[in-house]
Amino acid sequence: MASFGWKRKIGEKVSKVTSQQFEAEAADEKDVVDNDEGNWLHAIKRRKEILLEGCAEKSKQLKDEGASLAENKRYREAIQKWDEALQLTPNDATLYEMKSQVLMSLHEMFPAVHAAEMAVQRNPHSWESWQTLGRAQLGLGEIILCCQLLSFYMKT
Repeated sequence: MASFGWKRKIGEKVSKVTSQQFEAEAADEKDVVDNDEGNWLHAIKRRKEILLEGCAEKSKQLKDEGASLAENKRYREAIQKWDEALQLTPNDATLYEMKSQVLMSLHEMFPAVHAAEMAVQRNPHSWESWQTLGRAQLGLGEIILCCQLLSFYMKT
């Protein structure tokens, strides 16, 4: 942040001591402003970390609620919980994978394939996501795609 200061000519009306004192005070104020800016930035970064931690905790809670709803065959409610969790943590592959499984149970194969593909994109090292994607594609009757998927997975 730029500091504002008056530039005075040292001359007859302003003593040299007063001028030096003014410049020293201006330098002190600049140091205080720089320190405040550093504290402000640190506070913003810390607040963002706290918010992200809160989002992760809330997402885990919604994920667990959705899982218990799905176990009780309340599939639509489970999907709603997982969609809320995905808004908080959009890169959670397990949420997409669980959503895909529930969509298959509801015989909604196109959305199930899409959710499984999202899971694989988020975590390509998850065998559960690949397996769910294969099951969803088989549900669509896409045997060729499923075989291609299997051969790709065997190569990696």
